[in-house]
Amino acid sequence: MGGTVYFYMPDFKTINKKTIPSEIIQQIVSLIRNGDLKPGDRLPSEKKLTELFNVGRTSIREALQALEAVNLIRKENKGKIVCDPGRIQHSGLWLSAINSNIREVFETRKLFEIELAGLAAKRAGPENIEEMEKNLVETDNNQELIASDISFHQAIVQAAKNSVLSHTYTMITGLLFQSHKYYSLMEQQKPLTTDIEKIMKDHKKILRAIESHDAEAAKEAMKEHLDDAERTLMGKVGQEPAPQTISG
Repeated sequence: MGGTVYFYMPDFKTINKKTIPSEIIQQIVSLIRNGDLKPGDRLPSEKKLTELFNVGRTSIREALQALEAVNLIRKENKGKIVCDPGRIQHSGLWLSAINSNIREVFETRKLFEIELAGLAAKRAGPENIEEMEKNLVETDNNQELIASDISFHQAIVQAAKNSVLSHTYTMITGLLFQSHKYYSLMEQQKPLTTDIEKIMKDHKKILRAIESHDAEAAKEAMKEHLDDAERTLMGKVGQEPAPQTISG
């Protein structure tokens, strides 16, 4: 699909705050909605976007990750391409929740992902197990770690084989993973080796339970994983996690 040369791109408004990827997201979404950015158009490079928005590259990267997570843009040939604007009908759901906090995000993830892990254990086929295995990536590169983490969880959703849940989960992936909120904590510094090892250990435990078709073990492993991730991230921002009220 041919794309319009991006250097003509209209009226980006510079942003003077230190880090506000949510505003970047909303500007890009607005351009897609009104047709200034069309399917197949290539976004400017991260470097060019930092100049257009007058912000740091980390903010640009977080915004692009969020847009890619909900399939409004996709990576292609070392660039970002605008997807079908029909997908944008659901973007307001997570854009309107931009001010949600880490506690609320994890509460929502638990409601979804614990049960999805149980369904995946009951229904996963060899191709689903293979996809999950493929996303067990051990790396100290933040970008690769984030991408593999999201892909691993999405593979579990696919393994649950429920089209309604899968569609709903896809709609709110950007909110659930809140790239601009808490993955940015991982961007600020290299993840500790112990953090990476813990994520990998948790993912492997979840996968083995699904592979064994043990629904209760899969749900418990997912609950432990999300509880640990919440505690770690809340600790990084100096807050306490919510009381645990969701059973596996």
